[in-house]
Order: sequence, then C-alpha cells, then structure tokens
Amino acid sequence: MAENRSVPPLVRTLALDVAAPLAVFYGLHAWGVGDVPALLASAVPPLLHAGYTGLRERRVDAIGVAVLAATLLSLLATLLGSGGPRELLARGVWLTAPFGLWTLASAFTRRPLCFTVSRSMMPGRVVVMDRLWETNARFRRAWRDITITWGAVSLTDSALRLVMAYTLPVAWVPALDTALTFVTIAALQPPTWFFLWRAGVWNELFGRRRVAA
Repeated sequence: MAENRSVPPLVRTLALDVAAPLAVFYGLHAWGVGDVPALLASAVPPLLHAGYTGLRERRVDAIGVAVLAATLLSLLATLLGSGGPRELLARGVWLTAPFGLWTLASAFTRRPLCFTVSRSMMPGRVVVMDRLWETNARFRRAWRDITITWGAVSLTDSALRLVMAYTLPVAWVPALDTALTFVTIAALQPPTWFFLWRAGVWNELFGRRRVAA
C-alpha cells in the first residue's frame, strides 16, 4: 500500500493561514515594499488556501472566506479613510468583532454556537452530546456559559486588535496580531474545561468509552 503523504489539514491551515501571511509581509517589508501593498499581499496565501480547498475538497473554507471579507472591508476603509496601513492592520477586528457578537447572541437561542461547533468537531461524541443536551439542564447551562465567555473574550480580543492597529508601530502589528490569536485560543480553554467539569459531564464527554462485550 502506498504511503499517504497528504498534509494534515491543521498543518496546512497553520502554514498557509498563519505562517505564510507573516512571511509575505515581513519579506516584502525587508525588500522595501510599502506597508499597504505588503499587507494586501499577505492576504494572498489564505485566499489561495480557500481556493485550493474549494476546488480539491469541494467545500467552502470558512477561514479563507472570512479573510477575504475582512480584507475587502479593510481595503474599503483604507480607500475611504486615510489611505494608510492602519485600516488594513485592523482587519482582524472585522473577523473577531462579528464573531463575538454572533456568539453572544447565540447563547440565548435554542442551541448556542459553541455547542453546535463543538458537536460538529467531535463526531464520535454526537450521540452523547445530543443525549446530554436533551436530558441534562446543567449541561445546557454549561454550554450557554461557555458561549457567553467565548463571545466576551472575542470582543475583548477585537478591542485589543483595534488598539494595536492604531497605536503601535506598523511593523510590530502583524506578528502581535498573530500572537494574540494563539493567546486568545489558549485563554478560552480553561473556562471551557471548568464549565464542563462543574456540570459533572467531563468524564462522560471525554473519558475513555467502554467497548461493548
């Protein structure tokens, strides 16, 4: 059997949506390219990734589409505003602010966004999650608390990105913006674990499943 040499999706995403934009921006910057062209060029790798995903895997890459939308909106703000790089540096706000508001609003709907997304990412736990959702009020409360937390943190993330974009030196912001993404993701894990642990469902969700005799 031939060895499967395909690149794991997570590795491809980190390479094209995280590392490549930084490499493009700082590489062009080192060659003397202006801030605005370098920032626009840094959006190309995620867009290529979105096109690759759509053509090869016949599905829409949400990250790529979001990056495209944020880039177009920030470019429009640049054209209508100062014409400088600050609006482009703030393009992450066009991603995190709507996500935060949408997440907060979903906490009060039938199924909060964080529950829906987590359910889709854990296909092996769908049956357990659906059963707990229907029968366990503490489980439902945990996911609403998780969703509110994620929404609040996302809006805080947006505010920090906005401050960085308009106050820090231009060359600092792309690296700090990427670092903030990882910090935000890491910061969201402990409260998520805590709410599930407090609801008393941690072992049922993530413990080793019993194999039927």
